[in-house]
Order: sequence, then structure tokens, then C-alpha cells
Amino acid sequence: MNTRQKIFSGLLAIGLGFGCGGQQQQQGETTPAAPVVTTLKVGNISPIDLAVCYPKTPALPAKINKSVLTGLLISSTPLVMECLVDPKNRGPAEATQFTVESTLNGGKLTHKIEGTNVTPDGEKCIGAAVDRFVASASDWTEKANATTAGVTAKSFPFQHNAATMSAVKMGMSEASDVTGTIRMSQAGFCDCYGAWKDAEPGVLKAGVKLKKGAAPTVTFEASTDATATQVAACLGPKVSALPLKSTADELTAPYTFAFANSTGTGMFANATPPMAFAQYDAVRTQYFGASLVADGGRLVAAEAYDALVQQYKKDTKSVTIKQLQDSCDAMLKGHDAYVAAVENQLALEEKAVTMVTEFAAKDPSWGPTKEATMQVPAQSKQDLEKAKAARTEDAAICAKLKI
Repeated sequence: MNTRQKIFSGLLAIGLGFGCGGQQQQQGETTPAAPVVTTLKVGNISPIDLAVCYPKTPALPAKINKSVLTGLLISSTPLVMECLVDPKNRGPAEATQFTVESTLNGGKLTHKIEGTNVTPDGEKCIGAAVDRFVASASDWTEKANATTAGVTAKSFPFQHNAATMSAVKMGMSEASDVTGTIRMSQAGFCDCYGAWKDAEPGVLKAGVKLKKGAAPTVTFEASTDATATQVAACLGPKVSALPLKSTADELTAPYTFAFANSTGTGMFANATPPMAFAQYDAVRTQYFGASLVADGGRLVAAEAYDALVQQYKKDTKSVTIKQLQDSCDAMLKGHDAYVAAVENQLALEEKAVTMVTEFAAKDPSWGPTKEATMQVPAQSKQDLEKAKAARTEDAAICAKLKI
């Protein structure tokens, strides 16, 4: 199974028009022409990650270093990838690959995007997405300004495929243009999603009807979930206000509102297998970014402690033992934060193994995904062992200061 497969595909729209003859003669009477019903395949329906609406950065250390900045770039993935939904931000190829190199200097970030199939508009969107993500940390400005030396970090390659990932392609059909317009507008509907900010979101299925001379009407399938009904009631007027167009006398297009929520919750409990795996993939990216930030944090604390030790060696009266003890304790807290971040990542990966094992037992096409997922926790286990060993070593140093 392709783990990046489209969550939704093959939906159908109904277009209703009338024959070119206008009226037909039957036994001397004029009657309206019979309606012409056309069924169209609809694309451009894909989930959106609610992290786009509610970005949440990992806790930042006192200063920003390369590891911290790299972690922030990784954690900005939902906002960055949302840029590639809009076709104006991608070139003509289906595959897009690029890196983001960001430099923090004087409290300000600058970005260099390098790769293939990214347009100038796309580069602007990606840079703005990273800026918006880091700014979601309430203490970003303070921590960025505290970083006096310039810091440069480069992301791992971002990879996007318009055929298998969230992306809009206009011009396939009028119905697909309708759904594409809705999908590209979803990031502007964030005020509707607040009830799901820290919870597993539901799935909303709707029919969007366009009639000549009338505003679009949106009808959602009935739900027993009061929260889903609340979200649907908010979305309806927003979709109706979009500039949706059709040349048919009447067009009804289906649309499914579906969501990942990589910063608001963990694994999904009620989603379909493809959506549940997509959620795991999105959450793991956030956990990995958080582990890099935490690793940078422990390095910041270690450097601060080493600086005090060097100062103490030069002049024992310039640094108190209490200062050394406090700084060493801060270094251990940095270790603890990193250990916790790796433990969270490992626990998530192990849950994913259980999840895809259950999927594969019911559907053999999940077999390759199961095998690949089973290999993932090994690296996290190694990282955790090393992190705990380093913490133990530094704890022994701190213990000597308390004698």
C-alpha cells in the first residue's frame, strides 16, 4: 500500500443541463426539452491538518541553536505542505522536492528554498509558513533576540506528489473546480474548527449545489455528533460565499471535509485505516521535530554549564558553587526533556506497529506498510539508550557538586 495514497478519490458529481433545441414539437404542442444529466468524476478532495490553523511549537530553550532551528523547520511541515495544495505554488510536474535553509540573525529569519517544481509564489508561501509557525511560540521574539550569533539550519528534503497527496488541480471538470476552490479555501475556515483543536476531528460529508442565478447551497449529511453538527453549521455559509462557478443549469458536487490533527491529539481511534495512518505520519513528524528542539535545548544548557566551569577555573571567586549546582541541574533538566521527547516518539511508533499489524490482518495490502513500520522504532530505541547514558554521566558530575 502506498502510505501517501489519496484518502478520497472517485467521487461523482451530477450536472443538469438542457438540450440545445430549447423546445421540442410533439403533436403540435411545445414542451420543454428533457434535462440532460451528466455524471462527472470529482477530484481535489483531500484532508487538511488542523495544525495549519493551530500551530504549536515545541518548548524553546533560552537560545536558538542549529538543532532547535532544524526542529522548528521539521515541525512547520503542515504549514509548509499546505502551500503545495495551491497549483500556483507548484510547477507542472507532479513531484515536488525542496529544502528550506533558514538563517536567524539579529532576531530575524531569512529563508532560501532550493529544489524542483516550486514556483516563486510557492517560495514566498513556504517562507511565510515557516515565519508564521515560529511566531506561534509566545517567546519566539525573546529567544530569537537572545541568540546573538547567527544560526543557520537546513531542513530535510520536503517531498510532495500531487497525485497522492493533498493538492488541487484545476481544469479537470467543473465539479472538480468547485471542490478545488473549497479545498484551497479551507485554511481560511479556521474559526469553524475550534471544537476540534485538541481532539480527534470528525468527517463531514456534504453536497454542494449550484444553480444559475442563485447562491450555492450546502447540505451536510445528518450526524449524531453534536460537535460535528456545530462545525458543519459554521462551514455551510462560508462555502456558500465562495466564488463557485458552473455553466450547467444545475450542478451538485460532493465534498468531504476530513482532517488530520498533528499538534492537537495523538493517534486517531475512529478513523478509517488510511486516515489513521496519515494521522500517525503527521504526528510522528511533530514528535521528531520536538525531539530535535529538545536535543538543542540540552546542548544550550550544557554550553552554559561549561562556560561557568571555565569561568570558575579562571577565577574561583567569580562563580559560586550554588551557581554551578543550579547550572548543572539545568543541564539535567535539558537531558530529561530530550529523554521524554524520544520516549514520546518511541511510544507513538510502537502504537503504530500495533495499528498496522491489525490493518494487515484484515487487509493483506497493508503488508508492506506493516513491514516498513516495524523497522522504525529501532532507531528511536538507540537514541533513547544514548540519551539516558549521557544523562547518567552528567548526573554523576552534578552529584559531586553537592558533596
